[in-house]
Amino acid sequence: MSTQPSRIDVAPRAGLGAPHLALLLAVLAIPGSLLPWDWFRFGGLVIGVPLAVAAIVVAVRARRDGRAPVMTGIAIAIGVAALLIPVVWTIAAVAS
Repeated sequence: MSTQPSRIDVAPRAGLGAPHLALLLAVLAIPGSLLPWDWFRFGGLVIGVPLAVAAIVVAVRARRDGRAPVMTGIAIAIGVAALLIPVVWTIAAVAS
């Protein structure tokens, strides 16, 4: 017979963290960079660029902490792509 009490883990499971937030922001930055151009002038710059920059910053900070390197790498790649969309769109608009 054991005299040690049994332990029950009552700690909450690890929830969504910075890598998930970075990926969410990056995914939201894609339509934020593409769709608002019809709503108002430079809409992609106003909506998409801040979302993309926030995604990149959150992903780099989470990656530096060593959390979910694959997810943060994907978030950085999507964020950079979402950041390039308005830049290319603006250059094309100025050139035409």
